[in-house]
Amino acid sequence: MSIGIPTHFRSPDLARLVDGLRRAAPDLAVTVIDDGPDAAVPGALAAHVPPVRLIRHERNQGYAPSLVELFETCETAYLLISADDDLCDAEGLARTRAALDAGTVDFAATQFHDRSGALKRGRTAAGPVSLAEIRDASGHAPGLIYRAEAARDALPFLKARLDAGCYAARLYPQVLLVYVMALRGGACRWLPVAPITEGPAHPARLADSDGTAYDSPAGRLREQEAFAAAFAAMADYVPQTARAQLDAVATLHEQDIYRRFMRALRLHHPDLVESWIPGSLVYCRHSLPRHLLNLWAFRRARRRAEQVLRQEKP
Repeated sequence: MSIGIPTHFRSPDLARLVDGLRRAAPDLAVTVIDDGPDAAVPGALAAHVPPVRLIRHERNQGYAPSLVELFETCETAYLLISADDDLCDAEGLARTRAALDAGTVDFAATQFHDRSGALKRGRTAAGPVSLAEIRDASGHAPGLIYRAEAARDALPFLKARLDAGCYAARLYPQVLLVYVMALRGGACRWLPVAPITEGPAHPARLADSDGTAYDSPAGRLREQEAFAAAFAAMADYVPQTARAQLDAVATLHEQDIYRRFMRALRLHHPDLVESWIPGSLVYCRHSLPRHLLNLWAFRRARRRAEQVLRQEKP
């Protein structure tokens, strides 16, 4: 296994992470992509380069192209991705390597704990990641592990979506990549280990070209449209036998928009939340039969999608 770290103007955090990785597992290959370029990065890594490999971009390309480059240049069987502001857990890293030695997986979703120790992602027992769980398993990138060859096989889809300017591919490239891997029959597993934990956790400043924040209500609606387009394009990259599962995934993803939208509303406009539900009920009252019919169709579509996904394998 090797470690890949995209970084963007966080040289003190990066130095802390790399130092922890080198002390925990000096035999592991580490690749850092400086996507600034940040003049402070070479100095911050001076004690570790080499053997740490440093790739510097002449101009900022973004997280998704950096992720693609890490997969394309990976020389080991597995690649673990870490954020530059997170921390290495030495014991968790050792347990992760032992778990990978025990059997082949194409994608592994490890545990991820915040600074208080609370479990933010992962399971307490090993097991398969179902297609219905892919978004939850891969939405937060740090600590995820990929079999490099399987990921490279799925890269043409991700690169095509990036070339098309896909908003979802820029923000969540790993999610789209894992969906393709899983729909092609890849082995996706939960690993009850935590090689990477939360560090300073700087606020994300991701935004679209017009300044729309990725976690705003408008950003979540834009994200949903982009994922719908990505799922439609994904049909050309997965086996014909997986099309029913792909349609079911797209249905569940579309139906999850209300939860993500309300979470964004609470974050950016908490003053509107108290009046949102009463206002919605007043609105629905004037066309109750239509809304009841929509709700019935919604639940029926969800049951059908869940039934398809329970079969899992294409």
